[in-house]
Amino acid sequence: MPLTPEGQAELDKIREVRGYTLPLHEMLAELGPEFLKRYGNLASYTLFGEPDGRPMDLKTRFLVLVGVTTAVKGDREGMEWAAARAVQNGATWDEVVEAAFMAALPAGIPAFENFCRVMRDMREGKGWVDQKVPD
Repeated sequence: MPLTPEGQAELDKIREVRGYTLPLHEMLAELGPEFLKRYGNLASYTLFGEPDGRPMDLKTRFLVLVGVTTAVKGDREGMEWAAARAVQNGATWDEVVEAAFMAALPAGIPAFENFCRVMRDMREGKGWVDQKVPD
């Protein structure tokens, strides 16, 4: 299905906020730009919305996201992206690893092992998401 100019515009907005797009963004843009617009607005506010008046700062939001993506055995992109964004917003590498390890309690050690493989690859420059890798 060809992408409409409206769909492309919504993809461009997501790419500007996140730095990249995922296949789900492309599919929603093809399905209908309004789907992507609404999804993008919700995700952008939830993840990046200004911290004023919110209970969690950006660092904490991304550490939570590290734990959640690890616990649900999330996709590589999600784990890499959440880890890098946590560090970009002031988290230490140890805090990122601890957030992922916390997920092992409800989700099991295999979930944390998956995180460890993803982070090893990311540190070696083999990540799926093109971004600066924390030391």
